[in-house]
Amino acid sequence: MDFRERLREEISFVGLSNKELAAKAGITLRSLVSYVSGQSCMPSADVAVKIARALDTTVEYLVTGQNTSLSDEASGEKTRRLLHIYASLPEKQKSLLLAVAEDIQKTL
Repeated sequence: MDFRERLREEISFVGLSNKELAAKAGITLRSLVSYVSGQSCMPSADVAVKIARALDTTVEYLVTGQNTSLSDEASGEKTRRLLHIYASLPEKQKSLLLAVAEDIQKTL
């Protein structure tokens, strides 16, 4: 997965439109669309920081897929993947998954 794909995934995860993200990051919609579509390879460092902050993630994650600022990188990545999966589920399955997780937690 590259920057463009992680950027698309994060935009979807937070539920923003490209227009909303561009406004939140303080960049032009045209610039954001160029990064999302792959027309432009990578934003400058200052723009990448703005985008990452608007998505509540790190530039490191958008660029590499890793986030070493987490104390346990592997655990952090698993948590992030789990949250992405959860966010994509219909409400009924979210409720079911939450109930299962609570049952598991009780046994610990």
